[in-house]
Amino acid sequence: MKFLPTSFRLSRKILIIAAGVLVLTGASGAAAIFVGRDVLLGPPSETISGVACTTVSTVRIEQDGQQWLRRYVRSAAKDGDIRVKTALRVAGALSNAEEADLYQVILLDAAGPVNRADMRGRAIGAEVLFARDPAAVPGMAAPFVARYTDGQPAENGDFYGERKELSLDEIKSIVTAMTEREDCVDPNAVIEAEGETKPEAGGATAEGEGAAAETQEVAASGH
Repeated sequence: MKFLPTSFRLSRKILIIAAGVLVLTGASGAAAIFVGRDVLLGPPSETISGVACTTVSTVRIEQDGQQWLRRYVRSAAKDGDIRVKTALRVAGALSNAEEADLYQVILLDAAGPVNRADMRGRAIGAEVLFARDPAAVPGMAAPFVARYTDGQPAENGDFYGERKELSLDEIKSIVTAMTEREDCVDPNAVIEAEGETKPEAGGATAEGEGAAAETQEVAASGH
């Protein structure tokens, strides 16, 4: 009878230790199921800062004495909110690395078009514009414009979902929470230069047609 209480206490200690090891090592994932994986490990980094991407090209445009910088990137992200977070992260990295009056990031699917003339319309999975002084840039009413196409891309990389635009509060919340600030991988590391072109009258978006519309869209797509 004297050994029974001692044996019971020892077994309980072993159970407590084993439970601690289970939580720390993540064995079987039982703790994550009952408590929640995000509570134990934190949310996945991609849900905060977006995913890895590849730079297609970076174009510097001289526009009425201003410097406009447009970057095309590719990503395999299927969810629209992840794509727009990726574009916001890249816009921040681009603005930290290069001086410009307006920054534009256009995110394409990994299976999207190869020719830049086709990188518009349904090929755009997410788009971000940023200006430190929006009042100085025609068509920009706020420092940020961020939008994306909801839904997954087709086999050819086109997007057919609903176009959604983030509010400034949503953008601020995303940017503030970002834990990573990495740019896309750039296999070429070359900035292409374009001559100055005059924008057409009226508003336009990144879905405009032709080179003139492509230039003018950068500022006017803030509408």
